[in-house]
Amino acid sequence: MGTELVVRDAAVMAAIFGFAAMMWLGWAQEAPPRTWRFWLGAGAVLGALLAIGGGLLAWQNWSPESALAAESARRTFGIVAGIEFGLAGIGAALLGLTKRAQWINPWIALVVGLHFIPLAHLFNDLWLYGLAAIMVAGAGAAVWQHRRTGTMPSAVSGLVSGVGLLAYAIRDVILVLAA
Repeated sequence: MGTELVVRDAAVMAAIFGFAAMMWLGWAQEAPPRTWRFWLGAGAVLGALLAIGGGLLAWQNWSPESALAAESARRTFGIVAGIEFGLAGIGAALLGLTKRAQWINPWIALVVGLHFIPLAHLFNDLWLYGLAAIMVAGAGAAVWQHRRTGTMPSAVSGLVSGVGLLAYAIRDVILVLAA
């Protein structure tokens, strides 16, 4: 295992990570400190551009080669994604029903971050452990910062998750262009 990503997979990840960065940075705009607003918006726009660029690169580099080419890999991916969506949804519903909706964003960041651990093996990409650590740390930082200053958890968790995803989208674009 290393960083020998298949070019097609790197391009698709650039598109997905760019889109996800745009979404996380958008969610961070729920109630951020005033000085963050411009940067969150600029990051969201960059995420959208990376999503489009990654999509174009995926289109140009489409091939049968993919970590998901084997049926067993697709099944594993589906199971991981199913568990991720299930845990995120159940947790969000419980937090909403118990009037703790401000914690939904960090909860989902935690779940999404953890889902990158098995995906690191599936895609043969040790760097996904780093993305997992960034998102989990962002969820923890959101709780800490909210308790310390009252900053809305979505601002902190969304910022950290969004910036981490931007970095990984840029990395994947570079990997594709260098291939």
